[in-house]
Amino acid sequence: MGVYITLLSLLPVFFFFLRQFLVPPKPRNLPPGPAGLPFLGSLHKLGNRAHQSLYDMARRYGPIMTVRLGSALAVVVSTPDAAQEILRVNDRNFTDRFIPDVVTAQPSPEYTVAWSDGGSNWRIRRRLCNTQMFSTISLDKFQHLRHQKVRQLVDHIRVKYSGVGKPVDISQVAFATALNLISSTVASVDVVDPEFETAQEFKEVVWRIMEDTGKPNLSDYFPVIGRFDLQGIKKHIKVSYTRLHKMFDEVIEKRLQERAESLSNGDAVRKGDFLDALLDQCEEKKSGLDRHNIKPLILVSCK
Repeated sequence: MGVYITLLSLLPVFFFFLRQFLVPPKPRNLPPGPAGLPFLGSLHKLGNRAHQSLYDMARRYGPIMTVRLGSALAVVVSTPDAAQEILRVNDRNFTDRFIPDVVTAQPSPEYTVAWSDGGSNWRIRRRLCNTQMFSTISLDKFQHLRHQKVRQLVDHIRVKYSGVGKPVDISQVAFATALNLISSTVASVDVVDPEFETAQEFKEVVWRIMEDTGKPNLSDYFPVIGRFDLQGIKKHIKVSYTRLHKMFDEVIEKRLQERAESLSNGDAVRKGDFLDALLDQCEEKKSGLDRHNIKPLILVSCK
């Protein structure tokens, strides 16, 4: 009797998988594309060079085609004109983005510029980035920092490597210089020490995030199994996200203490950087920003 009850309880699960993977979807007004196989779709056609495989498909089915990858349905755009039509002419109609499963491992992914929907929160964040970080006025304002960091790089190489016959790890010192330039612009702090010794840790964390984000993930092709993280990618990347957010928490906490101390002394001191602009917005009740959900914006700036 217990066996029959178990089998009956598994029937809904069986029919769910049958509906998801084996029953053909209802016809919709979609671009042409390869038919694919049950369950797999066209995953087996991607191979080790997915970009080349998609190019070959596009030559047959056109610049806009529909490709089923597992249970996920993708519309692939492969020409500049088609991309311009979608990203510039009809951008408002395509603001809802597919969010890779691994991205959800970071705290508050819905507050990022790249992955949030096209609502008011996204518009506030985009406006802040455009006006406070990427505008011509802001770039000119921090031009002296760019000169300063380049001089520090040259001085470091001259003092540490000149005349000793020791090779220079250009990728390491260049990464440290770029990182300090960005962190100085965003939060008026150098995250790498003057000897560039701490650059490797940050580089490894950022590189791990980039690698894990780019890995093929079964959870993207079969969302029904996403909660199980079968490849362990979310578990692996979460360590890096946690480390980055901890660093930003320390920077934000220090700035809040400085602002509180200056305010108690009757002199509200501002550094005029991106972090100050974000914290000022946090004090606006209608902005929807607080010290926790501004960290994804700082993370994007530093990456």
